[in-house]
Amino acid sequence: MLTYYRFLGNLKPRMLSALSSSARGVMTRDGSIERNFPTSSLLYAGNLADVCNNNVVFSPFPPIASSDIASVPQFVSSRWRDPCLSDKVAIRDGSTGEMRTFSDYLNRMSRISSALTNEYHLKPDDTVALFSPNNVDYLPICLAVGLCGAKITPVNPLSTASELSKILVLSNSKILFTHSRLLPIALDAASAAPCVEDIVVIPDVQSDSYIPSGSEHLERLTTYETLNELLFHANDLQCHPWLLPYSSGTTGLPKGVMLSHANIIANLLQVDEVEKRVFPQEHKLISPLPFFHIYGMLVSLLYCAWRGQEVITMSDRFDLERFCQLVQEHRPHRAHLVPPIILGLAKHPSVDDYDMTSLNMIVSAAAPLGKDTTEGLRSRLNLDVKQAWGMSELSPLGTMNSDLSHRVGSIGPLLSSTEGKIIDPETGKSLGPSETGELCVKGPQVMMGYLNDNEKTKDCVSDEGWLRTGDQAYYDEDGYFYITDRIKELIKVRGFQVAPAELEELFLTNEYVQDVAVVQVPDSASGELPRAYVVLKPSATTHPNEVTEKYLKEWVKERVSPYKRVDGGVIFVEQIPKSASGKILRRLLRDQVKKEFDNYEK
Repeated sequence: MLTYYRFLGNLKPRMLSALSSSARGVMTRDGSIERNFPTSSLLYAGNLADVCNNNVVFSPFPPIASSDIASVPQFVSSRWRDPCLSDKVAIRDGSTGEMRTFSDYLNRMSRISSALTNEYHLKPDDTVALFSPNNVDYLPICLAVGLCGAKITPVNPLSTASELSKILVLSNSKILFTHSRLLPIALDAASAAPCVEDIVVIPDVQSDSYIPSGSEHLERLTTYETLNELLFHANDLQCHPWLLPYSSGTTGLPKGVMLSHANIIANLLQVDEVEKRVFPQEHKLISPLPFFHIYGMLVSLLYCAWRGQEVITMSDRFDLERFCQLVQEHRPHRAHLVPPIILGLAKHPSVDDYDMTSLNMIVSAAAPLGKDTTEGLRSRLNLDVKQAWGMSELSPLGTMNSDLSHRVGSIGPLLSSTEGKIIDPETGKSLGPSETGELCVKGPQVMMGYLNDNEKTKDCVSDEGWLRTGDQAYYDEDGYFYITDRIKELIKVRGFQVAPAELEELFLTNEYVQDVAVVQVPDSASGELPRAYVVLKPSATTHPNEVTEKYLKEWVKERVSPYKRVDGGVIFVEQIPKSASGKILRRLLRDQVKKEFDNYEK
């Protein structure tokens, strides 16, 4: 089995033996796989005995196939020279009208990579940051960095200069690609990050792009001589990450999640085992999800590029009516969305003004989706609404629910070659069906680790390869999983992660704040919002008309991205509940919130 899984770069030998048992397929002498799983378009509908052993749940799908392709750029671009595909539209920006064909993708990826190698001297241990909204060159830039063997770290385009500079320093980024609209923020951030040697500007087609002295225009890189040979070899996969998203993980402050080429290839193959059973090859996708987000990057951008499917995106801030116009105009068959957008589609009256009949499925991820919203949209638009689940540390997906039997509320069964279990968070004991505990996952998509943080990696991933997700869940008699709550402290605002510790650290820099705790409160539009419980210093009593909730909310607003604002309110308290060791007892504050919001749904 070692030969069969040789491309799963980050797996250790002891993990391979476990994975071989979970794959539940038999390798024949000629290297083929003898499968004993359903191959129809409907997904698995067996019983737990087929997919569970000693309270460890296995995937019902066939194991992912072997691949001799060494890197993500090679893998994703493997069909782009096909004459039937090369002139087909690969991506369409619904905001600007810009398009790229698959031959454009190939040409721009190769030339940018050549420029990075020969002119910027980018090396395998280097990192490149990409600070941009969605655009038609997002993928060629990311893949070009991969061709050099270097890492790409996508950054939220809503980041402030302070937030961006922190990521630049933590990732030790050598080159910063930024959109011209974000150039002032990028320049400010780079000035505080000595590691940044060069800035490359992606032009705005809707306006003239100012390129300051010392910066480079992306279009010049696209005229460089193309590469003839790719730099990656199969033996490099285990030790070379490609994607470096920054996640708040399970404990708070940003950590670089190292995802190898093998991690990403494995997850693409895992997703494909589900997608190909539901969607034909020629299906078209609309996805306004931000590409910096791991879900938008892999499932929307990389998967469609690999499969030769057109993706329609939006580079401007999301607008529901514009989204509906794009569906009516371009007739996509499926959409990748997050719960706040799905809520708008289910309830906004203007949706009825558009022809949405081309859509036959919406896949939701990044945050839990309520049953009422699911059923409301399904009834209104006569389509299927399915959930996927994952996290950055899983490259990003661990489950997908495309079960056509409408198993509402489930995140689905495990993806191919993946194992899962529910454990008691206190004892670590594995639990049985319908018992609630912490979800743990093992598979080829589990990250290599956190950049320069072995301690946090060990806290999150066991020696046996089990990733502790921090999500509270259970599985049913058919091996389908259900998320019930989060054990970890992260707040999910419109699908974005907000770490309470980060906001608390910021609050404590205010001259009037003595102590603070941040928790989530429910919100029908955003899912959750941050709320701060604040203890003021005695000095604040001398300014009672100045140190108000409004003052602190505005003070935070000036220093963070929009989704990190404390729009859930600032509550002044006498003290913050803490344990004997000084740890904030957020559970007590969340209990108060639950009492306050009678309709709060986990």
